[in-house]
Amino acid sequence: MRRKIQGKIFEICYIIEAGIAVVVGIAVVILCARLFWSMINSVASAEADELLVSILDTAMSLAIGVEFIKMLCKHTPQTVVEVLLFAIAKQLVVFHTTPFENLVNVAAIAGLFAVRRFLIRSEDRRTERSGKSKNTNAAAKR
Repeated sequence: MRRKIQGKIFEICYIIEAGIAVVVGIAVVILCARLFWSMINSVASAEADELLVSILDTAMSLAIGVEFIKMLCKHTPQTVVEVLLFAIAKQLVVFHTTPFENLVNVAAIAGLFAVRRFLIRSEDRRTERSGKSKNTNAAAKR
């Protein structure tokens, strides 16, 4: 009885996660169109530096949104590391920070690459590339 209730709760959580992924996906598509439209409208009105920073900020936010959708759909360590990499890269590229903050961001990115290289198992990386979950692989072996 307890496992049955836990299974139902897990299914409900999975459906909610999928719904969140759909909502974020719709927002990303709308914001991509909005970014394109604002680029066309603001080319003549803004300074080049301000325009570039604005475009980079929005584009990196959209990329983080896409990676977040992937993380919600695939529950793997690899997708979590990718979301964190994009978030830290946005901080490093878009915002004007102090040299110490830049050093910390670069060290964090290096640490995430080290985590991906040394701590994520090779089975997880193969599963990530093939797009199959562990449950699908286990069912195929039977």
